[in-house]
Amino acid sequence: MQAVSQLIRDLKNMYYGKNRFENFGDVLLLMEAHGIRGMSANISFDFPITVITGKNGSGKSTLGQLALCCYRYKIPGESSHNTKNYYSLGNFFIKSNLDPEPYTSDAYLKYSYIAPPEAKGLEQVSLFDLGSLYHTKENTIRKVNSDWGGYRQRPDRKCIYFGMGFFVPHHEMGDRIYLDPKTCISERRSFSSTARKLSADILGTQYNSVEVATISNQSRKAEMGFASRFGARYSENHMGCGEARLIRMIDAMESAPEKSLIVIEEPETALHQDAQHNLAVYFLEVCKRKRHQIIVTTHSPTIVSVMPLEARKKVERTTSGTIVENNPTIAEIIADLSDGHQKSLLLYVEDEFSKKLLIEIIRKFSPELTNAVSIAAVGDKGDVLHAVQYTRKHNVKAIGIRDEQHTANEPDYVYAYPSEKAPELEIFGDSAVSSFLNEHYNIDIASELFDVENYHKISECLASKCYVDRSTIEVQCIQAYIAHQSDKKFSQLIHAIKSQC
Repeated sequence: MQAVSQLIRDLKNMYYGKNRFENFGDVLLLMEAHGIRGMSANISFDFPITVITGKNGSGKSTLGQLALCCYRYKIPGESSHNTKNYYSLGNFFIKSNLDPEPYTSDAYLKYSYIAPPEAKGLEQVSLFDLGSLYHTKENTIRKVNSDWGGYRQRPDRKCIYFGMGFFVPHHEMGDRIYLDPKTCISERRSFSSTARKLSADILGTQYNSVEVATISNQSRKAEMGFASRFGARYSENHMGCGEARLIRMIDAMESAPEKSLIVIEEPETALHQDAQHNLAVYFLEVCKRKRHQIIVTTHSPTIVSVMPLEARKKVERTTSGTIVENNPTIAEIIADLSDGHQKSLLLYVEDEFSKKLLIEIIRKFSPELTNAVSIAAVGDKGDVLHAVQYTRKHNVKAIGIRDEQHTANEPDYVYAYPSEKAPELEIFGDSAVSSFLNEHYNIDIASELFDVENYHKISECLASKCYVDRSTIEVQCIQAYIAHQSDKKFSQLIHAIKSQC
């Protein structure tokens, strides 16, 4: 899989600008819901992947399900639409004797989406400043007496839903077609090598083969996954819950038409943390490659942390209504979801370069801290202080580490690296780093790079000259620097971290 930072840059370039329709089709831009399942809220989709987090009952699932109702779909080659092939409000918000009023009499779902650039007479949507780079169109599905109006105006788009029922193992469903000894396999379809490798990479295991088979029992048919590894072949009935559902989800996303809308409820279900991280990276990769729009609801900071701020939404239901917060930081998300019960220490630094430096300091001088702390880059010196204050206010342990020594403020739990120079200047000006670059890349950093006025651009300039990506050259130079430092240099910083764990 590609580096996360490069995938994010590529997706931003594809999503922002006049080519958004060409890249992603009738992508959903904005949605306003009123009076549905007791919720009224607005949400914008500011990145091709949207990750919605929040406490139970905040409305995450409702927003995801409403997004599925914004489109209909006609299978290629068929002359008319079939309601079995797309979602409507009645699929999720069911009125019955048990729930006589799942929506109010004035309920509606209003949304905007990208329209083909050649379309004429389209208005810009007032709810969201879309600029003038592309055309948009708006539709409203509104409660009309006992029915809903606006369904026929929905654009065509394939929508795929992985709800919580998707993650329930077959043997827990009680459906006999999956368990009956008389059930037979009628057809087999092997996973592509790409889908098989992706499944293996995410789970951290290897498969000799993965396939989906059509199974039948009398007049009934269904599909079931099969895998082969370590000399054994087995069906989903003998897979772990996380394994079975992940490989089927990968298969469905890889098989879906390009530019589909995919909504996934809590994909972290039954997955260990490394698999959650790998799955989040896959979402970025498949979004770029297949041009899907993906909406994920989750309680997993591991998944959220992979995504850029533009992809993140935090939902909170209050007495005054449902609030959708844009661009929440990991600190805010952890503080909100844990309500102060998470015990790991959060370390806030200014930027990604400082984060890499701190990781290597801990790895070299106090490796036991590696699994005890979380490190997040939050912005500048002021952002570090704000993040610490916000997190500690919610009874979550956190400290900040700023770039220059004189900016430390220990009463506010803000510390600093033991240098008055910015980390980039400290490291790229070190003789050990200079020797490393000269030996491995034949680069004389003193003569070639220090004419860069903005020291934040040294890494980018150096990466270009060395023909490697920026992250690689940064880590290599930081490691060369750290290797020639004594433990005394960072002892106070390490002590400050340990004192808060």
